[in-house]
Amino acid sequence: MHEELFKKLLYIADQADIKITYIEGSPSDPDVAFCNQKIINMNTNFESNISVAFRIAHEISHILFSKPSFLYTFSPYVKNKEERQTNERAIHMIARLMYEDVPKDQINWLNFMNEFNLPSWFEPLVKDIIYN
Repeated sequence: MHEELFKKLLYIADQADIKITYIEGSPSDPDVAFCNQKIINMNTNFESNISVAFRIAHEISHILFSKPSFLYTFSPYVKNKEERQTNERAIHMIARLMYEDVPKDQINWLNFMNEFNLPSWFEPLVKDIIYN
């Protein structure tokens, strides 16, 4: 499932002129979105349980919607307004791509959480977004 989703996310990035590069940083170096340059560096060695597809959607959301002069590192556990909004946008982006032809009563929020290995505090965001 992630392979098809991954292709769709890369297409979104391409259509927005966002360049995604893959780097081999240390395991503690997160992915980075350079909003002004429209570049995402995905660290192939980054130790994160959260799926790569969600990480890419998150960084694409930063570039599309965050302040363009800012630099953002992937930080799923930061709960400030900017990161919360970016996580909401990433959830919305993925849900739209995954569930465009699926009736709402056949969507399971817990499966979504597990599929992308999202932390428990994402639960209210996921429930609200995928059912509304």
